[in-house]
Amino acid sequence: MGKGANKTTPEDQQEVLIDGRLYDVSNFKHPGGSVIKFLTSGGDATEAFMEFHDRSKKAHLVLKGLSSRPAPIEVMKKRGYNGKEALTKDFLKFRKELEAEGMFKPSPGHIAYRVIELLVIHYMGVMLFFQPSYALKALGLLTLGIGSGRCGWLMHEGGHYSLTGNITTDRFLQIIIFGVGCGMSGAWWRNQHNKHHATPQKLKHDVDLDTLPLVAFNERIAEKARSPFLKLWIKYQALYF
Repeated sequence: MGKGANKTTPEDQQEVLIDGRLYDVSNFKHPGGSVIKFLTSGGDATEAFMEFHDRSKKAHLVLKGLSSRPAPIEVMKKRGYNGKEALTKDFLKFRKELEAEGMFKPSPGHIAYRVIELLVIHYMGVMLFFQPSYALKALGLLTLGIGSGRCGWLMHEGGHYSLTGNITTDRFLQIIIFGVGCGMSGAWWRNQHNKHHATPQKLKHDVDLDTLPLVAFNERIAEKARSPFLKLWIKYQALYF
């Protein structure tokens, strides 16, 4: 995980609220990138920490090693549960129910089935593409496209470390599946996607909202469109998506 550094003054101190305690992360170098800075200016990072690091013993040890203090009552009133205590508690209750039902337990057999499925789809796609018929070539490209999409879904679970339950194994599978099946960087995806999940639907924080010029999910994003063509495109985006 990350490492601490020199002590800071109260004016420079940055703290993250987790489970009723304020942790000093002023000089903490987060191995997951800058996502942590979005959680220091306000709000409650309890759920974010739990969802990202619940399976990581190392993360919990590092958290215990950070300087911390109980969050004052006024801080809890302002930042606790991100201002949605009832909703947060309902979500936690629902999550525990799913855990009791075994919904988060890995299924090695299912994972093996999905990996074999990807291999078969890509094999069929390559074999069809190298046939002399143009129709079969087109069918091969279509098959490979479907395989690439399937890779995207499976690598998504690997990137969340929710395939095998082993972080190292899931990261390896995600890198291979995304790299070979989609031709993209697993590390880049994890960095971007973690920012999205840490601060979902928050402008300037959730990178998945920065979708121009393809589509705009928020009117403030749409306002960034400058060219007449892009403004026209966004105006009628509901017809395309």
